[in-house]
Amino acid sequence: MKYSNYVIELKKENHTFLFNTKNNISLKIENKLLDKIDKDNHIKSEFESFLKSQDFDEKENELNKMIELFRKRDETTLRIIILAHGDCNFRCKYCYEKFSNCTITSQKTGIIDFVNQKLSEKNFEDLHVSWFGGEPLLGYRDILDISKELISISQKLGIRYHADMTTNGYLLNRTVLDRLVTECYVKTYQVTVDGSREGHDNQRILKNGHGSYDRIMKNFKNAINLEFQFHVMIRLNVSQENYKNVEKFLLEDAQVFKNDERFLLLFRNVGDWGCGDRKEGYEVKRFESDVSFELSKSAIKLGYRLFDDFVFRSNYSSCYAQKPNSYTIDTKGNLLKCTVSLYDEENKIGELGNSVINENNQKRWVHSYQFDSKCQKCQLLLVCKGGACPKRDIFNETSFEEKCFKMRRNIMNNFELSICSNNINYELKAD
Repeated sequence: MKYSNYVIELKKENHTFLFNTKNNISLKIENKLLDKIDKDNHIKSEFESFLKSQDFDEKENELNKMIELFRKRDETTLRIIILAHGDCNFRCKYCYEKFSNCTITSQKTGIIDFVNQKLSEKNFEDLHVSWFGGEPLLGYRDILDISKELISISQKLGIRYHADMTTNGYLLNRTVLDRLVTECYVKTYQVTVDGSREGHDNQRILKNGHGSYDRIMKNFKNAINLEFQFHVMIRLNVSQENYKNVEKFLLEDAQVFKNDERFLLLFRNVGDWGCGDRKEGYEVKRFESDVSFELSKSAIKLGYRLFDDFVFRSNYSSCYAQKPNSYTIDTKGNLLKCTVSLYDEENKIGELGNSVINENNQKRWVHSYQFDSKCQKCQLLLVCKGGACPKRDIFNETSFEEKCFKMRRNIMNNFELSICSNNINYELKAD
């Protein structure tokens, strides 16, 4: 039987792994079983029947069918990213943002009206709200108020409501987390911890110049004692200055949440994300080569769970800015596409209270699934979708070849991480 072009095969010493990017199902097959299959037609027939039942075989018009599926997903989900506050209580050495002491309070009515308008235009099945900043928890009261309204709207329309938050974690105490989860349905959090105390406090400094590590770790320890369901993605931004502290963190302080399935790790190199309000020289030394993959493998060996191998090898992975029904709302009521290019005119597509959308800017960001001819036959296309970040294309930040190389490397690394963590759907043995 011929595998689909979108099935990735990785051969190891004792096992062969198959990753089906059409449905994100993975197999771990003992090589002894494959030897038996070559010699026994009955076993071969059963094996191929199982593969067909899991859609591993080649079918007609696979790419067109998957594009139709992707478009349906995009059309049925309304994604709203809200910058809940314009300021931050941190001044991190790699931050790209510019800060102002302004809240989202004056935009609350506009946000509710905008969401109501969008929900009336299409038959959405999901409303996904993401809280961002500045530091979103500086706008905690507004988050409570807006969430209450949006949840009520969703319930009346019979659509599913989801929420997540990117926060520095400093204000995420037990009471706040409790209310966010139970009242606002914020079930997923991204919190950055840049290694042990020394490394973290060098890079993620409070506005007053003090360290932030101890308070964040205290909040994590309190969160562990809460019984309800949520997930915390702990992001570790790695530079030349904190690499050893990241290793130390895994061996020491991070042990407190290692056995709690609600906590997942995510490693990333510190990148050149822009300067924002940072003064010249207020920065960290970056690595030229990727170090996140080796740190991820080390974390798996130590017993930690990773966010990457759960998400970034699946065909659900794609940039929110590419989606036609994804909108970012800042504290001034501007409608944007990207949370990184906050200050670029190409990123602005409209304003709250004004129904006119800048279609030219919108088209720059939205992914049409009309792939480059170089991508058409690539096995990784259903995960890559022609490139993860439209920002890189809009501002000519990388060539096609460089973008392709990085995407291929990252996706294949995530398949390897799945193997390392044994995050596999089915295991087929010879006996």
